[in-house]
Amino acid sequence: MQALSRYSQLKTSRIDLGSAIPLRKPFTLLFEPASLCNFRCICCYYNNPDVYSHMPKGLMKFDDFTKIAEDLASWEGKKIKVIRIIGFGEPLINRDTGKMVETLKRLDVADRIEITSNGSLLTPAVSRQLIDAELDYLRISIYAASQQRHEAVTRSKIAIEKIASNVAQLRRLRDERKREKPFIYVKMLDSFDEEENQRFFDRYADLADEVALEKPHSWLSNDNAPLQGSSEKAICPQPFKMLSIRCNGDVIVCDPDWKNNTKVGNALEETVKDIWNGHALHDFWKMQLENRRWENESCRNCSFLMNREYVLDDLDGVSPQILEER
Repeated sequence: MQALSRYSQLKTSRIDLGSAIPLRKPFTLLFEPASLCNFRCICCYYNNPDVYSHMPKGLMKFDDFTKIAEDLASWEGKKIKVIRIIGFGEPLINRDTGKMVETLKRLDVADRIEITSNGSLLTPAVSRQLIDAELDYLRISIYAASQQRHEAVTRSKIAIEKIASNVAQLRRLRDERKREKPFIYVKMLDSFDEEENQRFFDRYADLADEVALEKPHSWLSNDNAPLQGSSEKAICPQPFKMLSIRCNGDVIVCDPDWKNNTKVGNALEETVKDIWNGHALHDFWKMQLENRRWENESCRNCSFLMNREYVLDDLDGVSPQILEER
């Protein structure tokens, strides 16, 4: 059996997106099992007092998920490259998340399946289910390596040792079954404190398959004031290669768009295929390629394009005519 690639290496093999769009299918599909979270991180949109006036509140029903997954299975052509179970909440709050992985694997709709979690709800039963379902990658988001800082950042009393213990337990259960999956990738946002960062590496180096620091970002401002400074690129590549399905079926084309301003359809009312090939998304693509992204509130206030770590594709200079010619 071929060993799984390190998570940090998955982005090394890329196509030239500018010469490939419009794609027949998105490369990436995001599912949101829950828009609820047991953390209240200081840098998060949950601090906005009217957050749920913009975004749905609740859990994705398993029957709704199954409808969408079966639509994906009936979509002819190559499989989607990756399905990420993530969204705006903590995925493991939804007790059906493990069953969602099992369903996606059974239907064989993607090359790999990932979950991003804060690790606090990774019980032995959940770990066994994810192992048996052959989840490909589990990304654990750590917010601090010391309890005091963890509580300050997450505004929760969950013990950081409990999270580390959950990760260790998953690793032990996986290894006892002589399985390679899920690959355990543990990451923390750079604290810009060498001692704190080193505590993180020391704690998780022997528990995870890979540990890493990621750069903090503020992709979508919590206010309507345009961000200062010029962006590195003019055209956002995200809507040309991904869709994100909210817990109520709404489909957006920007993963940090908690304001739902990039909604292009609802996967419970139509198929994902029809949304991908529909007028709403086509018009959104055209807006981007015509350098009119300021017309959309979420795009106008987003600093994603300033982040070279996340923006790996360059669509600047691609003609809108390409949407009609292919």
